[in-house]
Amino acid sequence: MICNHILGTTHHGTYKKVIDVPFEQHELKEHSIRRIARDGVELEIDVTEDMQEGDILAETESYVYAIKIVVPKPPKENTDPEMRVKHYL
Repeated sequence: MICNHILGTTHHGTYKKVIDVPFEQHELKEHSIRRIARDGVELEIDVTEDMQEGDILAETESYVYAIKIVVPKPPKENTDPEMRVKHYL
């Protein structure tokens, strides 16, 4: 699905089901990017406006695709038992 401009925002309410399109905070500044929505639909985004959470990128008969900011999980610490043991001597 191609998105050339922002259609609106979900902050004022919508009568259609909202499908999240996950973005990290730094990706909002990019104006040409491809993302995959939570339902598996690929969106090709090429906009000139600044994007923010809740912006509607695309619309179908029963769904709207809106930006959702996600925070990536930090990498897990080493779970190797030998590496977790503290050696005092």
